Amino acid sequence: MWTRARAVALVLSGLTLAACGNIHPGDAAVVDGRSISMKSLDKTAKVYCKLTLLSSQQQGGTTPGNADIRRQAIGGLVTVAVARKVAAAKGVTLKPQTYELTDVQREQVAKQFPSDSDDVDQAIEDSQETSEIAIALAELSTGVVRTTDNESQLSAAGQAEIVKAFPTYHVHFAPRFGLNDKLKKVSSTGSLSVPDAKVHQPADSELPAAQRCV
Repeated sequence: MWTRARAVALVLSGLTLAACGNIHPGDAAVVDGRSISMKSLDKTAKVYCKLTLLSSQQQGGTTPGNADIRRQAIGGLVTVAVARKVAAAKGVTLKPQTYELTDVQREQVAKQFPSDSDDVDQAIEDSQETSEIAIALAELSTGVVRTTDNESQLSAAGQAEIVKAFPTYHVHFAPRFGLNDKLKKVSSTGSLSVPDAKVHQPADSELPAAQRCV
């Protein structure tokens, strides 16, 4: 079960995000005029943190820093929103069972994360939905039918198609994430004008509790 769950914190890590204007205080991002609040981001980042820590424990890998996890979290929230819009525009319809957790999987999540299992369920399903939409979009654009062997290539192609649609749906990210409109990370602090070498990057211990990966 956790083979797919671990993808939540990793499936979008290769996607960088745009950051520009039209962001109001309290917004983490805006998609097609609809705000994704910092409150929503904080909740999602907490889930990404827990899933990433679990993955690190199971695989013996290094856990990303708090800032990177929060970038991945806002990436997940924005990308699934854009993916749904692209899918609707192109007539792509998924069967819910292709991305929703089974009852058995929900029980496993509830045992592993008893305090916030609903949020974990949602994050996993959003990630899986994004992946399924990406594959369906790639099948549509290439004419290649999905197989076990080509699934990862189709997913990557479809994810690239989703990211290309960001401008179409007027995606804007809060400058605090340090990402520019060329989809590149330009600052670890969220400043778009000051070079990394000249600014202080807060340690996780300096951040408010709600923004720490612990």
